[in-house]
Amino acid sequence: MRTLIVKIGALGDVLRSTILLRELEGEIYWITKRNAKDLLQSDKITKIIFSDDEHELESLKKIYFDTVISLEEDKKLLELLKNIQHEKLIGLYLDKDKNFAYSEDSNEWFDMSLVSKYGKEKADLLKKINRKSHSQIFIEMIGEKFNGQEYDLGCAPKQINGVIGIVSRCGDVWPNKEWSGYDELREKLKNDGYKLQNIPMRPTLKEHIEDINNCELIVCGDTLGMHIALALKKKVVALFNCTPPHEIYDYGRMVKIVSPLYEKYFFSREKNEEVIKSIPVNEVYEAVKSMMSAD
Repeated sequence: MRTLIVKIGALGDVLRSTILLRELEGEIYWITKRNAKDLLQSDKITKIIFSDDEHELESLKKIYFDTVISLEEDKKLLELLKNIQHEKLIGLYLDKDKNFAYSEDSNEWFDMSLVSKYGKEKADLLKKINRKSHSQIFIEMIGEKFNGQEYDLGCAPKQINGVIGIVSRCGDVWPNKEWSGYDELREKLKNDGYKLQNIPMRPTLKEHIEDINNCELIVCGDTLGMHIALALKKKVVALFNCTPPHEIYDYGRMVKIVSPLYEKYFFSREKNEEVIKSIPVNEVYEAVKSMMSAD
């Protein structure tokens, strides 16, 4: 068996897609961006092809794939897929008019996407009312039963006790993922004697992964740091202001704290201080203490 996965971004989306590796057998090729390389270190991956390497992309035309799992809304890559030999394609492709289309077995995911056949308004509504996790949808997309399959980061989790890591950075795409309470939370936890570690972005993703691996619990938004923490089997307290908490499977080790203004700011990309300040510090503080005292 030989499978080609096409997923190049965003980084958190690449990492959460590694759950597919838990069910795939044989040779697995993965097209991605260079900055995602450190997220794809699983020994189940036969070869990583970078999306800017024209020679490597062309070489794929000489290989026969049993399955292509096409997850990227990128017309250039979808044009390439037209010339790749395969038996089955799951996910996105270009129709005869070069418009986005997707396979029936991937309807549940792409009906909620930017390329939804229903248009953006209904896609956003479907995403808002969806109660299945991304993990479940993706495993079912490839015809398997979801039973809590884990991410596959290719990095062994460290057994660390007593260290709380705080990932306050949220990136530029979703500014409402910020939270105003991190400084106050740090003070409260510091006064209780907890050991704290601020986790910034580092020069390399590998260093960022290592920083998170050196913690017992991570406090963060719905960000790459959250996905890395889940992949490393850390305890997580995650804050959701504007993106769907139901889409994230908690693996029994994450507390989700949802803004009381979540409905108002769902999928809003315009930064607003009201929602950034809406989650009470004490709610996060109590969640952290409870998680840290749990076995």
